Amino acid sequence: MQETTVFPYRVSLSPTEWAKASDARRAAGDLWTRLVKIHRFCRRRHWRWPTEAQLKAHFKRRFPLHSQTVQALIEKFCATIDGVRTKRKHGDQHARYPWRFRRYFNPIFKGQALKIVGRQLLLPRGRGRDPIRVPLPEMPDGQVVQAELGFGEIYLTVTREMPDPVPVPSNKAGGLDIGVIHLGMVSDGKEALAISGRGLRSVKQGRAKAHAKLQKKRVRTKPGSRRRQRLNRARQRVSRKANHVTRNALHQAANQIVAFCLATGLTILYAGDLRTLNHKKRHRRSRRTNQEVGVLEFGRLEQYLEYKLRRHGIRLIKISEAYTSQTCPQCGHLTKGAGRTYRCRACG
Repeated sequence: MQETTVFPYRVSLSPTEWAKASDARRAAGDLWTRLVKIHRFCRRRHWRWPTEAQLKAHFKRRFPLHSQTVQALIEKFCATIDGVRTKRKHGDQHARYPWRFRRYFNPIFKGQALKIVGRQLLLPRGRGRDPIRVPLPEMPDGQVVQAELGFGEIYLTVTREMPDPVPVPSNKAGGLDIGVIHLGMVSDGKEALAISGRGLRSVKQGRAKAHAKLQKKRVRTKPGSRRRQRLNRARQRVSRKANHVTRNALHQAANQIVAFCLATGLTILYAGDLRTLNHKKRHRRSRRTNQEVGVLEFGRLEQYLEYKLRRHGIRLIKISEAYTSQTCPQCGHLTKGAGRTYRCRACG
């Protein structure tokens, strides 16, 4: 049997195409702002919100964008409206409808409008306009179903038919502990692998220091001035570089964990569920610790691990970490440890 697997790719845009990409993102921002204004106008007067088909017919050929791009943006806006309405019906009154005006917005290109010529992907901008040419990297065989144009980058969604992995006939399980100093500590009970996270932490600290220096200069400038624009571009370059290094480091860490699981024959990997790390609870921490916790990307590492392990038939199961440091691994009794040495009061 085969299953359809979705793979995201990120491709850098050539500097020669930045002007075209900027025009497309500006037109998409104008369309999104127009939709926000119409929705706000209807809500204030308690009028019926136009249907998706009516909006598509109204905005046809009114923006310098491809017709499929206009339809995709309208579909995304209507889906956002429906999601907020559903949340409010279920009691979440803090959910807000789209209200922010966008100067730039990421246009979406559907697969039926995309064209691949040689090693280039053509993103159409409408009739009579030159398309945006994106050089494609070396990718496995697949079908490009969607492309999203960001700032200097293209986000591609590729689908491929992959055979179902054949799981190894064993139930050997291992544990994974994700942290800050050690990005990942994985063990099968006999052997262990520690992946250092100090390099990634230094990248985050360097980005914070660079942003602080730029912000100190930025507050002394006037809105719209050339100096502020240059400082904004410098801030974006720092963030983009740090994001690229972070993504590469997380991929490398995930690959090492997968290699360890294959070498030791693990078919089940248990990891702590860190989604509630800062959920509905106030923590008293130092500024340094707040910075470290605020920039953690455990979710991205878990996302990489989930699809990389699935290729080899290994399951990733998330469990709660509540009271794990107080539970005795021998008898299960709860004992609050003191210092670095843990001694159970029940079994010793």
